[in-house]
Amino acid sequence: MTDHEATTVGVVTPTLDAEAFFEATLRSIWGQQGVRIDHVIVDGGSKDRTLEIAAAFPSRVVVATDDRGMYDAINRGLAAVEGDVVGYINADDEIAPGALQAVVEGLAAHPEAEWVIGTVEYIDEAGRVLGRMRPVAPSLRAYLGIGWSPIPQQTVWVRRSFLERVGPYDDTYRNCGDYDWYARALKLAPPLVLPRVLGRFRLHPGQISLDPERMRQESRRVRVAHGGEGLVPYLLGRALSLRLNARNPSWLLAKKTGRISFEPR
Repeated sequence: MTDHEATTVGVVTPTLDAEAFFEATLRSIWGQQGVRIDHVIVDGGSKDRTLEIAAAFPSRVVVATDDRGMYDAINRGLAAVEGDVVGYINADDEIAPGALQAVVEGLAAHPEAEWVIGTVEYIDEAGRVLGRMRPVAPSLRAYLGIGWSPIPQQTVWVRRSFLERVGPYDDTYRNCGDYDWYARALKLAPPLVLPRVLGRFRLHPGQISLDPERMRQESRRVRVAHGGEGLVPYLLGRALSLRLNARNPSWLLAKKTGRISFEPR
């Protein structure tokens, strides 16, 4: 057994009536090679087949019908899950094949790194790839100034010790708890960007992340909270947007043509 195979990665999935794509998510978790997995599902009281699907896999289930939303469920899961490296994946998204081994190897090769991000694939309901986006490691002010989170959540994995430094997700957010957490993380350390696909983000009707007005309100709240308002962050955000577009021309084209869209369909 290698050192990497001895490393436990803790994965958390919040669920509520998540049967539609959950089996694909679970297969993406338990299909990982080269690391040990501890997977905790925090379920808000599903009435569909979510828990039946989960029972076919070696995941642990915590039923939390009193949770205060997705980020509270994630916090509970992160407190319960084992692992020196931890993260979460939603019940309609997927971890890319080989991603967790790459994360562990990346952190081992870069002991100064506290957290990892990588390329995200956007997929449709059938799992077809719509496009890919490779992120850049932004400064805090550029990250806030761009007005949305260019750090793809499906690719974020952190050392347990760093999670403890940054603290839990703010569960008063419904959509932008990630945007807020990454801003707090950027105040402490830049992410290590791995040049490979780490996660898959499924676009489909009904996602809570597809509420444009709520997203705008919560995004502004994050910017105000972390000093992201004003001309300098705006200009740095514009420069970051140009860098992302230049690095990802096919992703930009997919957005322009509507192949990748974050508006309700």
